[in-house]
Amino acid sequence: MNTNVLQPGITLAVLNPEKLLHGNEPHHRFDKAGGTVGSQGTWRLHGGKARILPVHCKVSWHEGHFCVIDYSGESFMNGSDAPLLSGTHIRLRHNDSLQIGEYQVVIRLCHASEDDPQQHAANDPLSQLRLKQQVCPLQALGSPAPALLGFLGAPQAAPADERDPLAYLEKAAAARVDPAIAEIFGKGAR
Repeated sequence: MNTNVLQPGITLAVLNPEKLLHGNEPHHRFDKAGGTVGSQGTWRLHGGKARILPVHCKVSWHEGHFCVIDYSGESFMNGSDAPLLSGTHIRLRHNDSLQIGEYQVVIRLCHASEDDPQQHAANDPLSQLRLKQQVCPLQALGSPAPALLGFLGAPQAAPADERDPLAYLEKAAAARVDPAIAEIFGKGAR
């Protein structure tokens, strides 16, 4: 039995790192214990032109989700003109963005094992199979099932038209055209 449990985590990353002051980290990962963001926070961000409070906001695990609690009244989410309500839990989703001072910060939800590729591979039963896979996803379009299983054995050379991505896409698209529609547009059914 596998006792490895994937622990949720969240990474906040600055999208405009050119604005970071010397010594500021461009990203920080929080686990369920959470932490603070600010000039004296767990993730230390010092403001340039815009003032960043010692504890500007807090990342916390609340009711099964990561949330941000703003203490500044000057943080914005997903390009909104209205600031976050101070002291309120705001649920964070993958690819949300926060504006903290002059920094644009993107939210990335992840599991603890994603930081360690070997640990992630150990938890993924298909990881070894994916390493051996020789089939390009474009080549799998329209292929019969036995051809898809070819990646389990020795790699086979692809036909010449499948080596050219544009030719293969045209072939795959033509295979999906309904003959009645092809007749309407004057292109004979293939």
